[in-house]
Amino acid sequence: MLLAFLLDADNTLIDNDAAKATIDERIIGSLGDKVRSTFWRIYEETRLERGLVDYPTTLARLHAELRGLSDDVDAIVWELPYERFRYPASLAVIAELRRSGLPVVLSDGDDVYQPMKIARAGITAAVHGHVLVVRHKEEHLDEVAARFPADRYVLVDDKPALLAAVKARWHDRVVTVHVRQGHYAAESPETPPDVSLASIADVPRALADLTWLTGIR
Repeated sequence: MLLAFLLDADNTLIDNDAAKATIDERIIGSLGDKVRSTFWRIYEETRLERGLVDYPTTLARLHAELRGLSDDVDAIVWELPYERFRYPASLAVIAELRRSGLPVVLSDGDDVYQPMKIARAGITAAVHGHVLVVRHKEEHLDEVAARFPADRYVLVDDKPALLAAVKARWHDRVVTVHVRQGHYAAESPETPPDVSLASIADVPRALADLTWLTGIR
């Protein structure tokens, strides 16, 4: 039985909350609170409008509003060393999962900055280039299945609501795993995940019983 592990990036393999906090600190340290407040206002407006985090569009709009003051913000955002924000266990987990199936990064985000972030964190290389960045994961399951065919999928994510949405579409075809990292850690949807773990480091141990996982009796 073919098994594919669909691993989220932000707050699953990468500590995205810490990365955002560092961006915040560097903007206020270099340019002050006014530029910082303007940046995050545009960031949220863009996120709500597009339904995803989009740093390139946020920065373009910041340029239009602040002109030359936004050049330093560009450097802060584009040059952030994401390898420093990768969870310590992430690469080891990917290597361990490869023993049982195909590790894939399935992330939501824009199609420029998000792939760059994942690559800079060293994760693209770790999954041998198997990265798919989409707008809303639950709307791209056919594409996921076409690109990474498997008999069963294991979706590992920090967002319980997303896990519930995919479970509603794929049912027994997917095992949903919630890693309680980041600001969604305490979220409790009506449909609980199949597995709930404290961190990404716990995933291989929790999924060690492949007889249960693959449904083989």
